Amino acid sequence: MGKSSTPAPDYGPLAQASKEAAEVQAALGREQLDFARQQYDENAPILKQIAQAQIDSQNAQMEMAKEAYDYQQEVFRPLERSIVADAENFNTAEYREQLASQAAADAGLAFAQTQKANQRAMASMGVNPNSGRFQGLASQSNLGLAAQRAGAMNATRRQAEQMGYARKLDAAGLGRGLSGVSTAAYGGANTAGSMAGGNIQSAGLNYMAGMGQGAGTIAAGQQMGMSGLSSVLNAQTTSYINTQDSFMSDLGGFLGGAGTLAKSGGFAALFGSDRRIKENIEEVGVDQRTALTLYEFNYKGDETRRFRGVMADEVELVYPDAVEDTDLGFKAVRYDLLGIEFKEVA
Repeated sequence: MGKSSTPAPDYGPLAQASKEAAEVQAALGREQLDFARQQYDENAPILKQIAQAQIDSQNAQMEMAKEAYDYQQEVFRPLERSIVADAENFNTAEYREQLASQAAADAGLAFAQTQKANQRAMASMGVNPNSGRFQGLASQSNLGLAAQRAGAMNATRRQAEQMGYARKLDAAGLGRGLSGVSTAAYGGANTAGSMAGGNIQSAGLNYMAGMGQGAGTIAAGQQMGMSGLSSVLNAQTTSYINTQDSFMSDLGGFLGGAGTLAKSGGFAALFGSDRRIKENIEEVGVDQRTALTLYEFNYKGDETRRFRGVMADEVELVYPDAVEDTDLGFKAVRYDLLGIEFKEVA
């Protein structure tokens, strides 16, 4: 500030380093953005092809699923109902009795044919049909016929029951896998569609991620620059505040001694002529010899005492040899060279 003031610290290198760090980070961020854009341009067409293939797969599996469903509804369902109805017929008592009666009739017919053949054979051998022997043989034959008919009827009933159960099993197993085939095809179609949607979006999502990374890098660089500049600003502010405190302290001491020095006049008033340390300034006249304007004022911080004199900035314009710079950085007037009296008036 004054001639003996300590030089201000040089924060230029720190500011330059902060700027360079921000520029490096910005360049890196731009490279990341460029790479993300390049990856998008290269991968987007490939991913679209993959997605299209998955969509084609989805459509094919949807067709398979619909075909299986239509076949189940149009072909298997009617056939299944027919077989089930036929199987149910075997489980009714009426149908079992019908089959049993048919079996009994078939057994009786076969027995009658056999009996007639036996009668012809016995007649050819001279056996009398009315004899006791012949009647005994006929009675035995009738008993055999009854047993044969009963056995045939029971066997037919059991066979009908087993046939009905077997046909039910056939009907149940015929279309057992069709619903699973249809469901699996629909599930595969959904999976293919979901994967296609993901691949369609993945190129853009990757690009957005790259943009976010690049933006983050650039922002980090800017933050580094701001942090460095903030350090510079804080240091400069602290230095300024400390300087101002020192200045005010020196100024207080200067003003305290200015009045005492002013009483001796001439060179003793060397320190008190800068306009910046004065207030309540009033023009009171003109010095006839030098043509300089005379003022009355008080020094800042002391309104109880007023002085009469000139302003250093005006003197410097006309009589530069009569103005000097003090160690505090203010302008001072050599009143002894001007022949003007500097004095306290109140």
